[in-house]
Amino acid sequence: MDIFSTTGIQTSSMIPRPVGAQTTNPLQMRMGNDRHMQIASTPSDPNKVVTNFSDALTEALGQVEQLDNRSQDLTRKAIYDPDSVEVHDVMIAAQKSKFALNLTKTVADGFVRTIRELTAGR
Repeated sequence: MDIFSTTGIQTSSMIPRPVGAQTTNPLQMRMGNDRHMQIASTPSDPNKVVTNFSDALTEALGQVEQLDNRSQDLTRKAIYDPDSVEVHDVMIAAQKSKFALNLTKTVADGFVRTIRELTAGR
């Protein structure tokens, strides 16, 4: 997080500009928690390449299923043992699962629509 401090404002051609701006980072914030969003994270195995479309689709659907299972597990924990899980973790898992399922449905609908258009033209 950058903090700017200025000594004043100068106007030239009707545009205000800060004078003497300095950027500091006094908090030295670290964003290394696993639950934080990783902007430029590397894939788990960069040398892994799927050989065909079927393998890629199966892997993607497996990841969607894992997200859904995690969401269901955290929801069960929140109901039966509320002190063992944080509410924000339950909500984040539920939203990730919902997003993944909606994205999967959208891709599947587009695929079906494309197949229908291609076969209707014959």
